[in-house]
Amino acid sequence: MNMLWSFLHPEDAYDKAEEAANKGYNEAQGYQRPFWQQGQDQYGRLNQAENDLLDPAALQDKWSKGYDTSDFARRLLAQNQTQGLGAASSMGLMGSSAAIGDIQQGAGNIVSKDREQYMKDLMEKYLHGIGIGQNIYGIGANAGADMGGRAMEHGRDTAGLEYGKQAAPGELFGKVAGTALNYFAPGTGNAFTKQPQQQQNNYNPY
Repeated sequence: MNMLWSFLHPEDAYDKAEEAANKGYNEAQGYQRPFWQQGQDQYGRLNQAENDLLDPAALQDKWSKGYDTSDFARRLLAQNQTQGLGAASSMGLMGSSAAIGDIQQGAGNIVSKDREQYMKDLMEKYLHGIGIGQNIYGIGANAGADMGGRAMEHGRDTAGLEYGKQAAPGELFGKVAGTALNYFAPGTGNAFTKQPQQQQNNYNPY
């Protein structure tokens, strides 16, 4: 019964082939989609980072608002004040404008270097983050390109299977009809046209 059904419905084989092709395609796309999506998520961030770097003054102003004196700088400031007061006291200049100016200058240098290091650290982290984003975006772009290629290939395969499915009944009818015509055509030597051979009579009464 299965053989007869397969013979009468050749398009079923194309249905099964298409089902298997769709399953494999969907699985492959499913494996790559997370990488593609992660790459897409990086696109907007990388654009924003590029805009920030193209306006460094605004970026510096933005980061400066988040600056706070580090613990290391606070310890240096305390040492600077202690040392400055000690030096002024030893020279009898305690409370003088010169002593206060020296202490303030030392404090300003400490804060300036601390702020510069803060900005430098931020920029290094910012550029490192951009590098990570670029790597993720590159992986996503490659996954997207592969997904696109697979989609085109799958489309061609599916179109071929669909065409074969639609053409299968007609091709089967054509083959059956061709076989029948050949079978019943005159002079082919089939059972309906072949003439029975005359039996030889070997009887000789003389």
